[in-house]
Amino acid sequence: MIGIDIVDIKDPLLHLRTADHLRFIEAEGDQYPEHIDPILLYWIVWSAKEAVFKSRRQLISFDPKLISVVFSSDLHFSSKHLSGIVETAPNYVVATAAQSSTPLIHQIWMSHQKAHSQKIIREKIIDYFKPLKISFTLDKNQLPLLCVNEEKEFPISLTHHGNYMAFCIEKHEVLGA
Repeated sequence: MIGIDIVDIKDPLLHLRTADHLRFIEAEGDQYPEHIDPILLYWIVWSAKEAVFKSRRQLISFDPKLISVVFSSDLHFSSKHLSGIVETAPNYVVATAAQSSTPLIHQIWMSHQKAHSQKIIREKIIDYFKPLKISFTLDKNQLPLLCVNEEKEFPISLTHHGNYMAFCIEKHEVLGA
């Protein structure tokens, strides 16, 4: 169970959010760090909740009010049996979530080509794992799996927003990482 979400906070189409907007995504039991700019805090909470949602790999609608997250002061968070971390950069916020103590591989790329981001991110992942023979297939819920050397399949989480794209996968020996 792994999930990733990225938000391009400089995307001109992104609606401005304030601390007041947290009420639209707040779940019972949520606990947020207090020392963070309220506009940035909204996207930190949103990305953490979406990473948790994606880690479940279910075909249900995303409702952030149904996902409770508890943050520590260093942007690590927990949500039921999952843990994660949010990383902030001047232009984006990215969150990864997994079962506790699951080692992860994740990579972020900048891309100004918005038209075919699903195709582009898959091409970048294939290149990232060279010389392995990488392809993609889908699980029973039509969610992506990474196929390695036509033998092993691993759940993979993909994300893209604005100028950024990223993936997250559990660390495995066969992946060479």
